[in-house]
Amino acid sequence: MRDCPRYGASTETLVHALKGCLIARAILTLGGLDGRLLTKDYLYCIDWIEDVMRILEKKAEDEARVIWEKAKTLIQDFQIHNLVNKPVLPLTPALKKWEKSPCETVKINFDATVFNNKTGFGMIVCDSNGFVISGGGRFKNEEMTTEWVELYAFEEGIKIARSLNSANAILEADCASLVNRFKNCKEDITIIGYCTKVTFKMLEMFSTAIVKWANRSCNKVVDFMCKYAILNNCNA
Repeated sequence: MRDCPRYGASTETLVHALKGCLIARAILTLGGLDGRLLTKDYLYCIDWIEDVMRILEKKAEDEARVIWEKAKTLIQDFQIHNLVNKPVLPLTPALKKWEKSPCETVKINFDATVFNNKTGFGMIVCDSNGFVISGGGRFKNEEMTTEWVELYAFEEGIKIARSLNSANAILEADCASLVNRFKNCKEDITIIGYCTKVTFKMLEMFSTAIVKWANRSCNKVVDFMCKYAILNNCNA
């Protein structure tokens, strides 16, 4: 041990180098260490290190507790998994059911399913009073993407509607991507986009024709017909 040439300590010990040196003291202060660690005298360096570790562990524990309390507060604020209090962000109930079509307009609901390397599709045609006037389900012993099968079901639905001499039609599907293709078919340059354009021209046979997206809960019947056709290998 010798005198500290920079800060004038009578003996330059390890404890002095760690906490007595002004630069080390400034760094420790910025690190948030307790003031007692900088002012208390320690005979051995290990005693100072043990105190530092205890304070750091307590600090980490306190920070973890703060994070936990904040999480609990957020849970209470937003009523997550809390069925006792009224939620801060109340759910807006939406009515989801099959709806009748306007007068002198048929509604065609269609759907498709791919399962076990087989594809099935179904369609159902209802008049403005909600009565089923036609429909059916078919399957193909080949695997296709859902969009292609939905497009095929769409074409079959149009043919059925035309066979009934319907002038006005609403076509509903729960395949959002296919409905979007019909909405933007002029800008789609893919192969399925081209086929969508060709199918879309078939709607010109009607006086009015609307393609709409339907919630899956409104398409349960045709969904059942798709699965039934696949499981029983039948066309109806």
